[in-house]
Amino acid sequence: MGKTYVGDTSVRIELDTRADLSGAASVSIKALKPDGTTEVEWTATVDGTLVVYVPTTGDLDTEGTWRLQAKVVDGSGGEALGETAKLKVYPAYH
Repeated sequence: MGKTYVGDTSVRIELDTRADLSGAASVSIKALKPDGTTEVEWTATVDGTLVVYVPTTGDLDTEGTWRLQAKVVDGSGGEALGETAKLKVYPAYH
């Protein structure tokens, strides 16, 4: 994937859990915005061991380094977070 820009809606964000997610009740991506204080959570889908999200308008609204974690909820309601990944989001024309 090339650079990701503020406002992009055509990128596919993939976090590899390296685990079988076939029994997951739900998956999402928790995202900490570059300001370090604003957290959002996006409902995601499963593709093998990947937690996948395609942003919609307004999701990637801040330039800087975002911190992302996969969140998996199993059938009994147990939650697990994946390792933190970083996504650099650039301003337009950068």
